[in-house]
Amino acid sequence: MLRRLLLALLAAPLLAGVARSAGDLPSVARPHLRVGEQNLTQGLVFFLRIGAPPGVAAVGTAHAFELADLVEAQRAEFSLGRGTRTVAASSGLLVAPGRPFNASGASLKDDYLVYALEARPEAVAPLEAERETKLELGARVRMLGIPVSLPQDQDHLYGRIVSNTPERLEVELDVPYDLRGWGGAPVLLDSSRRVVGMLQAHYPEGSTTRVIVSPLDSLLAALERPLDGGSGRAFAQFASLAPKRAAQAARDARTPVEPAAELPADALPPHASSKVNVQLEIEYPPEGAVIGSSACGVFVAGRALALRGELQKFDVAIVIDTSASTGGPSEADINGNGVIGKVYGGAFGSVFGAGLSDPEDSILSAEVAAARQLLRGLDPRSTRVAVIVFAGEPEQQGGVIFSSGPSKPALTVQSLTNDYERVERALDSVLAQGPAGLTHIAAGVDQATVELMGIKGAVSRKDPTSEKIVLFFTDGVPTLPYGAQFEGENVRAVLRAAGRSQYSNIRIHSFAIGPEALDAPIATVEMARRTGGYFTPVRHPGMLAEAVETVDFANLHEVVAKNATNGKLAAPFRLTADGSWSGFLALENGQNRLEVTARADDSSSAERTRLVRMDPKAPEAMIPEDLVVHRNRLLEECLRNLKQVRVVAEKEAADKVRKDLMVEIEKERAQAKQRAAEQRKRLELGVEDEEATP
Repeated sequence: MLRRLLLALLAAPLLAGVARSAGDLPSVARPHLRVGEQNLTQGLVFFLRIGAPPGVAAVGTAHAFELADLVEAQRAEFSLGRGTRTVAASSGLLVAPGRPFNASGASLKDDYLVYALEARPEAVAPLEAERETKLELGARVRMLGIPVSLPQDQDHLYGRIVSNTPERLEVELDVPYDLRGWGGAPVLLDSSRRVVGMLQAHYPEGSTTRVIVSPLDSLLAALERPLDGGSGRAFAQFASLAPKRAAQAARDARTPVEPAAELPADALPPHASSKVNVQLEIEYPPEGAVIGSSACGVFVAGRALALRGELQKFDVAIVIDTSASTGGPSEADINGNGVIGKVYGGAFGSVFGAGLSDPEDSILSAEVAAARQLLRGLDPRSTRVAVIVFAGEPEQQGGVIFSSGPSKPALTVQSLTNDYERVERALDSVLAQGPAGLTHIAAGVDQATVELMGIKGAVSRKDPTSEKIVLFFTDGVPTLPYGAQFEGENVRAVLRAAGRSQYSNIRIHSFAIGPEALDAPIATVEMARRTGGYFTPVRHPGMLAEAVETVDFANLHEVVAKNATNGKLAAPFRLTADGSWSGFLALENGQNRLEVTARADDSSSAERTRLVRMDPKAPEAMIPEDLVVHRNRLLEECLRNLKQVRVVAEKEAADKVRKDLMVEIEKERAQAKQRAAEQRKRLELGVEDEEATP
């Protein structure tokens, strides 16, 4: 008995640790609806404790899904993180559906849906609602959600309440954060760890993010009156409300009204102002194609876009810093000759502006290499590209530097074109011209705006149907138009230029290259933030080409291609910035079902399928001419991978032979020792016989 008691006492801390680990379980999930061929996903739900069985409900926003979509889907599923595990499902609503906050006459407090769950959810930690505590300004809160770019089920953000009215709360986060797909995220009072509201909208505010939160008053009041005694009502039973909602929307369209609660325009969630439409197309192979055997499998290719509106094409301006500092070392072998260029004279050489031992390994060379890397992935059918350079020379009058000299500080080297060979030649000319001058970032931004908009001074013709993007590379800080000693004025010039881009609906993705650009990054950070683009820090200039691979114009989170017949994913596979995708899928003899899924940044998605048949005797299929380049590039990668796999397989086979031999030797050794012992015993050999052995 004493021994059992001691074991129990020793186990108690371990069990307590297990209990504490339950607090690490997520409380949020992604909702999914299957509507026709589409898998719809919008925002988040959080799990809330309730009094009726099964004791937990899922709560989300009313603007996440059209009521008609719920009716058609008839069932919703809730998955953790990136959709790797379904933890709950629902076929109905626990209370009458709320209304989207931007509907006529609605408020933020009306924007909710409460899903009745079929069973208690697995592997989640339900939350409690805060019902009594008065919320004070400055109170600390915590928000739970699913990060867009990290493979985890839940993330925590902290902030403080800066505004509290009966209609809404406003929270200022401690740090800026990418809140795409966080609509419906629960906001918890940090002192009690209970829910006080849920995220409805967000917008940038100074150096951080302001979050608009709906209080729980109306939701909690509705939970006091659950439908059908707490069992909920099936989605299908709300069909009569869907046409009424559609008719009301039509009336609202004819009679413009202000957004509910007077939200700032940029605070509205994207799907509240215009629903995200994920377009996905499989361009090859065609339905019913017969494919011959291939070491790499069948080539698959297509395009995907997440659209807010009707834009289906891209105009991209690549803006390259050619100032003198870009002649510095990239610390990488950019030209692939096996030698990394160094500054003559080492640290002393860099002080006195000495050149590189290999000029083709400069920062400018890294910029051009990154531009080429981006270009290789774009689709000329949907994307035009321009090349712009900027630098600038100071002009001094009366002791004051007030402009950028007699020559233009920014030039269009190549106008917008679908002919990528012309773009390649333009990049060659940028390298041939070489680095010189100071850094007039504002001029580079303005020249990109002029070119993309086709206004006075442009050499390109504007396409009103395209989405307009700038890829902006710089290794420094703005030293013009006012001179290096006027840091603040130079930065303000960049911000004004970024404002002009924002006014023209141009997004700037900025890249700050190297230590100097990252020590004072305000210009590159703000030009991206103000235009809705992304800022990318590149500490090591030689890594710029890899960093460019993260650029996404098409608002896509991922595209996944797989053969549902054998469960294998496409490999190799490539998704480019403009949404073009391609890869190779391994086939089985006979019929194969190919499935492709595209997901947007806000978790909206689309799926497409193809049925193809593999016949080893079938002739090689014809690839459309405009896809041949993509196929050949992937084919080279596939063959390299196969060669590497063979080398690895041969090594593994040799290692296995050696291991098997060692096992066999050990086995024989043990058996021989056993037989020797038996023989010794049979022959009655003793110690004296061992000593007599010569």
